[in-house]
Amino acid sequence: MGASSRNGPRRDRPAAPLIAFAAAMAVGDAPRAARALAAARRAGMPRVAAEETALMLMLHAGYPAALEGTRVLGRAWPGRARRTREGSVASWRRRGARLCARVYGASTARLRRNVRALHPDLAVWMIEQGYGRVLARAGLDGATRELVAVAVLAAGGWERQLTSHLLGAGRLGATRADVRRSFEAGLARATAAARRAGRRAWRVAFGGATRGAARRTRRPATGTNARSARGPRPARRAAASAPARARR
Repeated sequence: MGASSRNGPRRDRPAAPLIAFAAAMAVGDAPRAARALAAARRAGMPRVAAEETALMLMLHAGYPAALEGTRVLGRAWPGRARRTREGSVASWRRRGARLCARVYGASTARLRRNVRALHPDLAVWMIEQGYGRVLARAGLDGATRELVAVAVLAAGGWERQLTSHLLGAGRLGATRADVRRSFEAGLARATAAARRAGRRAWRVAFGGATRGAARRTRRPATGTNARSARGPRPARRAAASAPARARR
């Protein structure tokens, strides 16, 4: 049975437009983000799912992305967002701890220990604010939230966090095909350095190559044809080096 509209897109309604919206906003591409929202609207997705996608950008892409994402949403999909009942800090802590454990599985204790070593306040914010206050909200199911995270982190080239959420998406019920599509959506918006980081994250998470994902998203060389971009063929290089050897 699919999730209700209150909890985001149904399982028989792929969340690809929301993922495309998030990946575009991760790199500040407002026109592309607006087109993705138009596609989500045509697909019959609830506006609250788009709202939640925009709001969670604050965690993986920062407040500027969340602010601009909600601005794009307001223009592309007019509507009035309503204040939600978020509960208390204690409830955020409880919800956050439960959700974090679902995402990280057996690695949860190590994660929390490692983040605490970076900064104890950051460890508290991760559970209370990140998982408890933002990611555990209604309006978007957990698997879709993880797929959004995968796309945004792939676009940004955040290798360690991307590795974790590639795995976390599967733990929350996303299929490997869903994870790959989200990963490729983010990679398509990434810089060359971010694409390299994304490919490393995929190998750490799943092993092996990404089956051409990077080849499909690699930007073509400009000002030259494909052959000249690759350089001369080995035989030509050998012929070119022959005079040099002869002069020695």
